[in-house]
Amino acid sequence: MLKSPVKHKVEFNEENFKALLPGYLKKASKQFFTPISIGQIAAQWLTEDKNKSVLDIGAGVGKFCITGAKYNNSFYFGIEYRKSLVTIANNIISTYELTNTTVLHGNIVEIDFMNFDAFYLFNPFYENLSFDNRLNNEVELNGSRYGYYLKHTENQLDKTKSGTRLVTYHGNNFEIPESFKRIKQTEDGSLKLWIKQ
Repeated sequence: MLKSPVKHKVEFNEENFKALLPGYLKKASKQFFTPISIGQIAAQWLTEDKNKSVLDIGAGVGKFCITGAKYNNSFYFGIEYRKSLVTIANNIISTYELTNTTVLHGNIVEIDFMNFDAFYLFNPFYENLSFDNRLNNEVELNGSRYGYYLKHTENQLDKTKSGTRLVTYHGNNFEIPESFKRIKQTEDGSLKLWIKQ
């Protein structure tokens, strides 16, 4: 059961965010959703030169989008394949009274990357290879989709303009085209900033 948005100021921290999730997502939160501390760094890297239109691919419950929207004035769009997660994400956005983020229901292949200045990816397609560790049964997952989505994302990123920023969190980075250069990363290498040359 979804929690109703609370129409008052809610402090944005891990505990409060998790409290807004239904039970099964509370358990999955650590594995599937970006930690706030990581989201802050990623948002700063993506927008440090100016405000941007940022796309989070596989946004889940919108945690990265909400983190970015809380900490700078860029606009954060999330694209998420599971309709139930989109509903949860937009309810939480309403709870935090944010006007510079939204999560959209759809498939990444329907999105024109040229409409965005920056991108965030937290290993969004890996679930297609890990059937025993899936978030829920709402969408069909299979290995062939993994390769298809990686190739589509690589092709779309390669068409973006010079200076486009991309941050990846975990993953093997197979979807990053050669036209993007890695500029920096966190000490453990889990978070990386790439810029289109």
